[in-house]
Amino acid sequence: MTESTKTMNELQQKALRHLSPVMTRITNLVIKRAHGAKFWTVDDEEYLDFVSGVAVNALGHTHPEVVEAIQEQAGSLIHLGLNYGYYESAVNLAEKLAEITPGELDTVFFSNSGAEAIDGAIKLARAATGRPALIAFEGSFHGRTIGATTLTASSAKYKKHYEPLMGGVHHIPYPYALQLGAGMSEQEATAYSLDRLQKLFELQVDPSQVAAIIIEPFMGEGGYVPAPVAFLQELRKITEKHGILLVFDEVQTGFGRTGKMFAAEHAGVTPDILVLAKAIASGMPLGAIVAKRELHEKWPVAGHGSTFGGNPISCAAALASINVIVREQLVERAAALGQQIVERFNRSIGHFPAVAQIRGTGLMIGVEFKDQDGNPGTKLVAAIREEALKNKLLVTGCGVYGQTIRLMLPLNIAEEDLDQGLTILEQAIAKAAAN
Repeated sequence: MTESTKTMNELQQKALRHLSPVMTRITNLVIKRAHGAKFWTVDDEEYLDFVSGVAVNALGHTHPEVVEAIQEQAGSLIHLGLNYGYYESAVNLAEKLAEITPGELDTVFFSNSGAEAIDGAIKLARAATGRPALIAFEGSFHGRTIGATTLTASSAKYKKHYEPLMGGVHHIPYPYALQLGAGMSEQEATAYSLDRLQKLFELQVDPSQVAAIIIEPFMGEGGYVPAPVAFLQELRKITEKHGILLVFDEVQTGFGRTGKMFAAEHAGVTPDILVLAKAIASGMPLGAIVAKRELHEKWPVAGHGSTFGGNPISCAAALASINVIVREQLVERAAALGQQIVERFNRSIGHFPAVAQIRGTGLMIGVEFKDQDGNPGTKLVAAIREEALKNKLLVTGCGVYGQTIRLMLPLNIAEEDLDQGLTILEQAIAKAAAN
């Protein structure tokens, strides 16, 4: 047994003894270091990473400018707390977010994660409107805190064991044509979801009691499915008509992932509240609730808070990340590269009967599978992931039934790494589909 193998085995055994088993374990690899779109295990095995910390590492691992910003900030101020004073990285990041987010969203509350930011957005919506009810979507995933778990509807497993959850939450179908019915068009899916919203207003909750409608403009965990532009535009009209706040969960879509800085821009819709996290700080824990000043001012002073929200190091990492994304035009690159990948997949794997749909906007790309009976290809996706990992490529799935492979590539991925990884994935799909 080599020393590296011994080290790996020892760390795995420690993990089994001391880390909670509640988390889904995708692999048992022990990671030593990572850079760009690659990581290396303690026994020096090299892997390509097409998961990027679940869409967190938009610039890949250990981007030099982000690392430098973290090191510099750590040398001067690690933590203070925004209750007790302002500091440069938090103030400058708030200003930068006001600059790059859609419309006139100009005021920020910082948290530590996407789920925490979602819970804060719930509190802001209820406090600002004085209304109790919330509407979310079937297939949605918003996080694992109690509030975010209540909104989530991509799988019952996320709610099992935790009842009673937060009250006042209603769900309607997401306009996901492939899942709503065989042969349904995008226009029909839009009409169906809007009709269900109207029925909800008529039968279950009067719109005057609804504080907010919360939606992922591009569904993440639920399947990597974009909401139709017409649906989001109509949703904006409906919320404005009834004084309901529109909340966009852009935790996974923000910062260039969809080929726009924010997915809201594809529809030309500005939400009342924009929730951000994941790619905001290239791996450092940070979330944000962004809204107009006048809305934030309806949130009573001391009505919400966070010990670590807006941590100086996380904010410094975020500023460095945004600067790189803008300077290197990575949003535009994501749009072009994503189109190339979808076109490549249509040529290379689109003919397989097991491929139900290839879809993507920017670098938010999903390949959905079905089995021989037309049912969700859950087992097929598991086989593809396993085969890819054998060939040193880490990919993961999504979808209510785990039927979709999703790509979460660094926006600046090197072309040779991209080509190598896509080739491995295509071969894994071909092998799994043949079996």
